[in-house]
Amino acid sequence: MKILALALATTAIAATAASAMSVHSFDANGDRFATYSEVTNVNPTVTRDQFRTLDVNRDGRLSAKEIDAAGAEATLNRGARDIGTIRSINDISGGRFATYSQLEAAYPGLTRNYFREIDVNRDNRVSSTELYSSDAQAILGRHEVGGGGVVVSLNSVDTDGSGFASLAELQSVYRHLDANDLRQIDTNRDGRLSFKELYAPDVSSVLGTNK
Repeated sequence: MKILALALATTAIAATAASAMSVHSFDANGDRFATYSEVTNVNPTVTRDQFRTLDVNRDGRLSAKEIDAAGAEATLNRGARDIGTIRSINDISGGRFATYSQLEAAYPGLTRNYFREIDVNRDNRVSSTELYSSDAQAILGRHEVGGGGVVVSLNSVDTDGSGFASLAELQSVYRHLDANDLRQIDTNRDGRLSFKELYAPDVSSVLGTNK
């Protein structure tokens, strides 16, 4: 899920393909610039060559002026994830960290298991770095009020507690899913989906047609 400092106050990110891009659409740490990792957290299709083209002064980050430049929005918007609104730490807790209860209040239905997935360093609180990781965004985007989505949680289909979803387990929800469909999204070819594979950007297009 990449970020060097904590955000004390950042604008909430609306990462949808239809939205206008600004530096705040990518700036997870509140420094008013967007690094390559911050950009690809929102839009994983942006290549390093494209980023370098936009980074006119070659300082390894995009300023508001560079993001607002002619042609930049077409590159940055293309393929952007529709992940719902990921709030800033300040929006959630008014401080530098968010507890489980604070995060669950912002994202109703968030389980403690999911909180542990987001709390990478296991200190029982979520930092800005942890909040804006790609894995955290995948989880929280599916807990937005009214957000919905076609990808169910791994916990809800992992009936044997293996930490993975087999074809049979997935078929309990995606009745028309077959082995060929699974091979499309099983990137490491082990015959099952890990958490990261299940929440990959292109998975919903496969699963959504098989519900």
